[in-house]
Amino acid sequence: MRIIYGGAFNPPTKAHYEIAKYIIEKYPECEFIFMPAGNVYNKPGLEKEHHRLDMLQLVCEKLDNKAIVSTFEFDQEKFCGTYCTMEQYQGAYFLMGADNLAEIEKWIKYPDVVYQNQFIIMPREHYDIEAIIEANEVLKKTRNHFIILDEFDKIYISSTAYRLKKDDSLLLEEVANYIKANHLYQEEN
Repeated sequence: MRIIYGGAFNPPTKAHYEIAKYIIEKYPECEFIFMPAGNVYNKPGLEKEHHRLDMLQLVCEKLDNKAIVSTFEFDQEKFCGTYCTMEQYQGAYFLMGADNLAEIEKWIKYPDVVYQNQFIIMPREHYDIEAIIEANEVLKKTRNHFIILDEFDKIYISSTAYRLKKDDSLLLEEVANYIKANHLYQEEN
């Protein structure tokens, strides 16, 4: 089983680490791939690709190198979304939070991205996964495309929270040290 964990990872947090660790323990034979979005994603405040790659490498080391980082999305000339990534990794499962599931209608090539792929959904605070699926005809028709891991304890940590508060307790120590050493996520003058 190949699992793609996509996101900006701007920066990777303890939540990203805990989710990856949980999945790797649940599916010990899986090939686990972090898929950071390239800078063509054009998200405000997105740190340079090489820094996000280096920080994810630190996360992989903490996972005893049972995960790898792909630079596939770094090599894209324009952002084409999860659809293009999953075309490259056919048969893989795309791992995401319930918050992303709630926004899936906005994805590039929706509804094809749903019809043609399989997903692992992690719970997030304030999101009822089953209600999201029931309220959407495409998701309801493709319910068998989703593995929902309700037993995972919700983690209330996000990259956005780190960027807003600069709270190192939201990060692995190695990532916090990397951020300090490279003067990342500092306020603009």
